[in-house]
Amino acid sequence: MKKWNKKAAAVLLAVLTLCTIVLSGCSKEELAPADQVVGAMYDLCLKDDPKPMMDLLGFASEDDVRTSLMEDSDTTLADVFEEEFASAGIEFTDEELQEMSDTIMKLVQKLTYTAAISEQSKDETTVVLTVKSFSNADIQQTMTDLQTEYLENMDEETQAALMSGDEDAIMEFTRQIMKDYVSRLGELEPNGGESEITVKCEKMKVDVSGKEKVSWMPVDMDKFTEDVDNSTFK
Repeated sequence: MKKWNKKAAAVLLAVLTLCTIVLSGCSKEELAPADQVVGAMYDLCLKDDPKPMMDLLGFASEDDVRTSLMEDSDTTLADVFEEEFASAGIEFTDEELQEMSDTIMKLVQKLTYTAAISEQSKDETTVVLTVKSFSNADIQQTMTDLQTEYLENMDEETQAALMSGDEDAIMEFTRQIMKDYVSRLGELEPNGGESEITVKCEKMKVDVSGKEKVSWMPVDMDKFTEDVDNSTFK
């Protein structure tokens, strides 16, 4: 009987080992589930929370997530507030803008969601995002109550200044009522029921900290962002 050549066996083992390593390296990377990606995008777009996406796709940092997936990634909510108020002629200090920004960010942190895949094929996946909403009625009532309180507690001197069109008095009144309004909003709870967002996803190339990676992503990011914004209040 022919004996097994030990040298040949060693060579064969080495070849098999090499093939295993090569095949493992060439194996197709499994995509992150579309429902998890959509949920992470919700957190990123609405709550400015990049950590779920960072962990899901393997970004090196939260800044990398923002740079790769967000337009105007350097723009903060405080910047948006400043621009909006400035266009209305209302001035706030940087500290006041940051305080209002922090209040709104804490408010949206109260919102929760569930995400489920409703349809899936090789090239397209549909995810239904069900999110909690704040009540528009609560928002309106907050301002109504605040205005009533201001009118009931306003002294005659302030009333006279406002009635006469005193610009300084009007500015100070507007500044204070806006600050109090944002503060009151921060106390609200998501009592507006649930909203459903249907998100079509396709496989797209994403820059993940300098490395190209394929992932499920919303087909129309602008529509997704708009739908998320619209679902916040109901």
